[in-house]
Amino acid sequence: MKKINFTGVFVILILAVLISCVAFSGCTESPDAPDTSENNVEKGNSDKNTQQELIIGHPWNLKSVDPGLSGSNLNNFRVSEGLISISPDYKLLPTIADSWEYVENSTWRFYLNKNVEFHDGSKVTANDVKTALDRSMKLNPELQGRLNIKELKVVDDSTVDIITNTVDASLPGKMAYGAAGIYKNNEGPEGTISTPIGTGPFKFVSYDKATDTLKLAKNENYRDGAPKLDSVVIIFGIGEPNTREMAVEKGEIDFTTEPTLGSTKRLESDKNLNVIIHPLCQGYKLKFGDVSKAPYDDVRVRKAIAYAIDRQKIVDNILLGRAIVSNGIGITPGIEWRNNNLTGYAYDVQKAKGLLEEAGWKDTDGDGIVDKEGQKFKITLYTWPQRPALPPLAQATQSMLKDIGIDSEVRIMEWDAISDRKNEWGMITVAGGDACMMIPDPSYYIEGNFYSEKNDYNYRNPNVDALIMKGRTIFDKEERYDAYREVQRIVCDEDCAQVHIAYHYHMVVTDKNVKNYIPNPAHHDYSINKDMYIE
Repeated sequence: MKKINFTGVFVILILAVLISCVAFSGCTESPDAPDTSENNVEKGNSDKNTQQELIIGHPWNLKSVDPGLSGSNLNNFRVSEGLISISPDYKLLPTIADSWEYVENSTWRFYLNKNVEFHDGSKVTANDVKTALDRSMKLNPELQGRLNIKELKVVDDSTVDIITNTVDASLPGKMAYGAAGIYKNNEGPEGTISTPIGTGPFKFVSYDKATDTLKLAKNENYRDGAPKLDSVVIIFGIGEPNTREMAVEKGEIDFTTEPTLGSTKRLESDKNLNVIIHPLCQGYKLKFGDVSKAPYDDVRVRKAIAYAIDRQKIVDNILLGRAIVSNGIGITPGIEWRNNNLTGYAYDVQKAKGLLEEAGWKDTDGDGIVDKEGQKFKITLYTWPQRPALPPLAQATQSMLKDIGIDSEVRIMEWDAISDRKNEWGMITVAGGDACMMIPDPSYYIEGNFYSEKNDYNYRNPNVDALIMKGRTIFDKEERYDAYREVQRIVCDEDCAQVHIAYHYHMVVTDKNVKNYIPNPAHHDYSINKDMYIE
């Protein structure tokens, strides 16, 4: 690994930046906004002083180390663990729980592994499980809804019952969700946790909020053997793909993801780097802001947009080997409950124009933009910068929609700002990272995207809702999966609820000496491995 040396000049520059931030309110630290400056890349390098220290450049902000709020991040970096975990081939693995069974009356019983210890050496008990999950669900109501948990009951020190709101065959899969990690409740007086204590192979050392840098150390007493890495430093908030790319090329970081799309061949030819490209349970899509209102309340309009997208051209010319064409649903090929018989939407401009005309959208004044009742079909395509494919994908979509008479503006913003604009007329989100297996069960993706009480774009279909509720209650695997396959047929081929474009292939770039990284496509977007090491 390359060791970064800080010169006196660099220290002076850093001091100058800090002074400027004090002087100007625009530099004030905000936990919700990624710091995409190149300075952010170098903020952890002075700690890189051992051969077995891995420095990671991460696209997103951490925001908090409280495991009740940042459980997925702490799970990805192996600080916290859940009752269950997910293998790279989507199997449920006993983790803090040794085994589990459905008892009766919407109750699942989990039997804990009596050898699991927190990082402070104390044994994990059923009360710890209840306390952690109760606290996380209280801090994050969305999590409670996703887990469908009504109540947790301690049976004895090593047994806990989880009672769901309805009969729920998916509960074991939900307990593998990263945000459902188990941790020790060591809240401070203000009610937050600043020193997370988990059970994973890495333990918390420090978090510098000003630089959004997290430092971890190996857990020498981990039950399955200590990690090979001595420490891990994660520099969060490096939002610009080009900045991450340059940092790993220069040796300022050892590991990063999602460099610029045109860089693949160059990075693969660099003898100092390893490049791993692997399928990920994520995709690229167009998501309508509100399908209950014009113009997207008309399924003909939604289908017209679906037919207007040349998916193969996008995969070939924009995604450049990091994707394959979608056939109409966001569920990655190879997942056993996926419907592989969908019709989907082939590229067909004339069919798209015909559907718009049927829906009353015609170019009445010859300016190339269709209109209806005096209103032009002018919309905004929103996307964000952290994923390098999204801005050019939005621009390609803009051009393709223009071919069918829809005028659009592309706006690149942070996600929080985009979510505030969902009610705008004609708003579409050009989305990426739409994970379908962070919970290895069809309920996770299907309910979150298409169940009327959970989705955020007002899609409603009573038949879909009924099938989703039926799927929750069926314990026979194939019968269950058939219900979810029918949901996929309806939302794709009948309703065109979303416009799916491509399945994402994830790119990881590491220093050549980083060994034994094993992709886990169920995570968002990656997780480190206990047995990674530096040669």
